[in-house]
Amino acid sequence: MDLKKIYNNRNEIINGHINELKTMAGLASKTEKNIFTLRENICNECPIKVNNSCDAGRWIHPKTLDVVTTSIDGYIRGCGCRLSAKQKSKDSLCPAGFWGGEF
Repeated sequence: MDLKKIYNNRNEIINGHINELKTMAGLASKTEKNIFTLRENICNECPIKVNNSCDAGRWIHPKTLDVVTTSIDGYIRGCGCRLSAKQKSKDSLCPAGFWGGEF
């Protein structure tokens, strides 16, 4: 676990968990729910998604969707995040550029 990365991203992480709770409680706006659902659908189609995580042990080429298990130029490493919270963090971005910046 990279504690420095967690500390640097703490606002995104907290925001994601708060919005996850808001969504479960029915307090998210229609626009928020639509964007969160769109992000979830994109992640569900991603070949480096494993259960509820973006697999940090795999790299994906954002254009070809080819997946490898070692670092190669042009490939993006999975972030390792718990996706059900990250998808709901308004300031977060998919490391491969598949979503983010909608808010």
